[in-house]
Amino acid sequence: MKFVELAGRHKDVSIDIEKPFWWDPPIWLASGQANSIGLANNHMCRSSMFETEAWGKPRDEQRLPPPRGNGYWTQELYYHVLECGLRVPPSAGSVSGVLPNSVGYNRVCVYLGSDFSYHAWWQGLRAGRSFVTNGPLLFCQANGQRPGHVFQAERSLEINLNIELISKDHVPDLEIIKNGRSVQMIPIDISNKSQRTAKLTFQESGWFLVRAVTENRRTFRFASTAPYYVEIGKTKSRISRRSVQFFLDWIDERAARVPQKLKDPARLSEVLKYHGDAKRFWRQRMSQANSE
Repeated sequence: MKFVELAGRHKDVSIDIEKPFWWDPPIWLASGQANSIGLANNHMCRSSMFETEAWGKPRDEQRLPPPRGNGYWTQELYYHVLECGLRVPPSAGSVSGVLPNSVGYNRVCVYLGSDFSYHAWWQGLRAGRSFVTNGPLLFCQANGQRPGHVFQAERSLEINLNIELISKDHVPDLEIIKNGRSVQMIPIDISNKSQRTAKLTFQESGWFLVRAVTENRRTFRFASTAPYYVEIGKTKSRISRRSVQFFLDWIDERAARVPQKLKDPARLSEVLKYHGDAKRFWRQRMSQANSE
């Protein structure tokens, strides 16, 4: 958080949460300074998985067993972020040279249109006009709009999706995730290229994205669009009590661990101040919750 405060003073700085399962994303998210979060992160290697959460919040391995459990845990945590009404687009990274990944194995592809420039790429990433992947190419338009778009309607909204998938690995289904849950599985009957259509209806505000998980059993090889957002009536965001509580509990769990390693009272107080600030943020979020 010290570095976040320093970096935030500079124009055009972009701050990325490298992995959603590190111990401190609830604090970083509460700061309002996070511009992206690593959905295709370096625990996903080209021919294997770095199967643990290392220095982060561990998953339930009974429910999410190796080798691909870490990949699904990453997805779940990201969906909790979106379920709290926080519009943070996904990013990617490979750590080539440290983990067994080639340069750009985990990557984020940003739609630029006619402005092919460094500045436009960062703008597009922050806006979520993108998809992340470590294999398939996943192109999606919803009512003619690219990922990151915010739809607005008075009462309800019907969305028509056009999806194109190109994949060397076999993908059994395209999956539509709506408000944190899988709502449609669209079968894919070829292993190379496929175009599909789908429909979604929203009666209340929320979000959705499209993902494709390959059948590769050695690693979590997938693609996911950035989210689309839907605003119905005067409600701008869906905020789930369950997901906000998830982050409140996480902060308590994290704060309880800090004194085990930091004994100096002054330094401990300095560090725990950020946990206290974050807890106030999430309590305020809970007061705004409009969904279970």
